[in-house]
Amino acid sequence: MKISADEVYSKIMEAAEAAFQDGWQEVKVYAPAEFRKMAVQLEEIAENVTLYELDNSQGYSPETGKVLFRMQRTACESVLVAITRLTLIAVQDAMDAIVRVLKEAFAGVVAAVL
Repeated sequence: MKISADEVYSKIMEAAEAAFQDGWQEVKVYAPAEFRKMAVQLEEIAENVTLYELDNSQGYSPETGKVLFRMQRTACESVLVAITRLTLIAVQDAMDAIVRVLKEAFAGVVAAVL
């Protein structure tokens, strides 16, 4: 199964309002752009890990994919904290909930990097 950034973005946006709860009003203006970046990166990471698993001279390892996704997530968290009054803990908790939804929706494809 291949994932697309549009599918990932859709799942993130579906989960975001519930994940952020009362903080959604503060992030809803900025979050879509940040979540779009995350979705594009997750698609590219999954593609490169798949390439590596087929031929380890291409793409990159699941470990590298995890690091890259963690970097993207940290960047997203930093932006959302910087532009809102939400605490880092509140944003991280919401992001944890969103990642759980992604794991459920795309389990086989992104399990190696989430």
